Amino acid sequence: MKIEQRDLPEKVSVAIVGAGPVGLMAANLLGTYGICTLIIDRNPTTMDIPRAIAIDDEGARTLQATGLDRDFMPHTVPAGGARYYDHDGVPFAEVGAPPPEFGFPRRNYFFQPEMERVLAEGLARFEHVTLAFNANLWRFSSDEDGVTLEIDGSVRVRADYLIAADGANSSIRETLGLAMEGDTYPQDWLVVDTENDPDPEPVSKFFCRSDRPFVSIPAPRGGRRYEFQLQTGERAEDMVAPARVREFLAPLRSLADEDLIRITVYTFQARIAARFSVGRVFLAGDAAHLTPPFAGQGMNSGLRDAHNISWKLAAVLAGQADPTLLDSYDLERRGPAWAMVQLAVAMGEIIMPQAREDIDFRNGILRQFERFPQARDFIINMKFKPRPHYSGGPFVDLHTQSFAGSLVGAMLPQVELDAAASDAARMDDALGDGFVLLAQAPDTVHFMAQNQEALWPELRPVPVLLGDAMVPGGVTRLIPRSGLALAAVRAHRDQILLIRPDRYVAAAFWPDDAMAAVAAFRAHLRPCQDA
Repeated sequence: MKIEQRDLPEKVSVAIVGAGPVGLMAANLLGTYGICTLIIDRNPTTMDIPRAIAIDDEGARTLQATGLDRDFMPHTVPAGGARYYDHDGVPFAEVGAPPPEFGFPRRNYFFQPEMERVLAEGLARFEHVTLAFNANLWRFSSDEDGVTLEIDGSVRVRADYLIAADGANSSIRETLGLAMEGDTYPQDWLVVDTENDPDPEPVSKFFCRSDRPFVSIPAPRGGRRYEFQLQTGERAEDMVAPARVREFLAPLRSLADEDLIRITVYTFQARIAARFSVGRVFLAGDAAHLTPPFAGQGMNSGLRDAHNISWKLAAVLAGQADPTLLDSYDLERRGPAWAMVQLAVAMGEIIMPQAREDIDFRNGILRQFERFPQARDFIINMKFKPRPHYSGGPFVDLHTQSFAGSLVGAMLPQVELDAAASDAARMDDALGDGFVLLAQAPDTVHFMAQNQEALWPELRPVPVLLGDAMVPGGVTRLIPRSGLALAAVRAHRDQILLIRPDRYVAAAFWPDDAMAAVAAFRAHLRPCQDA
């Protein structure tokens, strides 16, 4: 796939370096928000080989915010769960696919070149977004008013802000002098992507062997990904030979040359940048954090970065918030990104202990959990995975909610809608791309309709009733279907929720507290005015 390169603009609001999934997602989000954006990449086109292989429900929801989920998600394979095998090939633990909470299956396998193609072609919708391949950032400089990029040695572009999505070896991060903190795994892993695999199960299989742990992961197009841990002394250049790969795969499948998509060796790292932003420059994706693959969260963490910084940049550039709002990007994203790195490390400890006593201990613990289903379910279903929740940032009464089920600071579950009463099947499709005021009770929706313009003139939130009742003019009515997501939202049935563009709940308040909630949230957006 090829995108024609247009003349580069001299001035943009946001420049993005790196046209991988994270950079392309940010560009689509900014395009959706109406922000003049330039995205460049030194490569001639999008990637033609897979790297990331799974997009989770949060990542799919971010894709939904760009309107491209309908083009891409039908090409994915929903995960059917995971199965763990001991050294002798005997299954010792299995988990099915949990129910959806954010509108999509929890884990979906995909072909990365297809995703990048959809994202790149999606930018053609926006006259105010320029995508340029074969464009290499030579250097950049920033000051208190913006960032100047020198591209290919002769082209200068001025941007208000810069997003560095230029990967693990980010030259922008290096120029900023930001260290990567953490560890590098001592073992390399051989990664083999195949087609025409005889194993049709949409199940990830973890072979926790003492001699050579390996993983078999479903992929679209009838393929699978295999990952084998290399041993000390095994050289990468020897291991990638097709004949050697066939030896690895022999117990699982035969392999014709045409079935091989990619063979490579990775060194897994668990690292995070000391800061995610310096002045007007923001790191995202692998430029900010490097995650072992065991939890499938590397790219997905990057997509969370993209959504978080994109809506905040749009709010600042549209005059809805002071630039100080951008300080919350590092505050909100760095901690959760590191939590996902640690989750992947913990998963790796389950998959690849090599000392026999460690393996026996792990297997014994998991088998003992058969007597305690709730404890076993907690471990095997990865319920220790950090929830999409921020412990700081632009939220109201984050620590003073009166009930444990409060969604303030958390991602709003995506409720399924009654298809007979709505054109949309998922709630987000009816919410627009900005702020939302969500009510569930008739009295609160009438208050909201009468006061929302006066209370929130700068945000222009969309007023929505989630329920089957008559609504005033200008209010969108959504009739929900029952389910896990609706049950969580019902905890706030008598309150009004202020929803951010990234679908996190910024505030929950009763009508009598509306003025106080407005003042508190405005203090996050415009602290200089309220000082």
